[in-house]
Amino acid sequence: MSSHELDSIMLYIHPPLAIIGYVLIFLFAFLVIQNKYVKRRVTRLTGAGLWAFTFLGLVTGMLWAQLAWGSYWSWDPKETMTLTLFLAASFGQVAYFEKRYTAAKGLAVLCCVLTVLTALSSVIIPGLHSFA
Repeated sequence: MSSHELDSIMLYIHPPLAIIGYVLIFLFAFLVIQNKYVKRRVTRLTGAGLWAFTFLGLVTGMLWAQLAWGSYWSWDPKETMTLTLFLAASFGQVAYFEKRYTAAKGLAVLCCVLTVLTALSSVIIPGLHSFA
């Protein structure tokens, strides 16, 4: 990233939304794996929150990309991994709300792995989001 991208107000909007989404992914996975009847409402709310924050992180990232690079989407590795994470989280939500708890658990664990890989992609894979 150049200083132009870092001068944007989006620096204070996009990363916090994405990070909150990441944290909620791990919390949701923990709750789904526990699968306690008493905590199902908390699990549903956490799942809705993770979906919303992951979605908002994706959308604000697209807006920031438009401001910084003149394109909403460029198939950068981090963008692609974030989209994959969002889709996996969406499928996990559907599985949980459809009471397919085994599938929801598997997708929740997959989302945790994807979250770590997405976060590390900035230092591992060259692209627009590279810090290496």
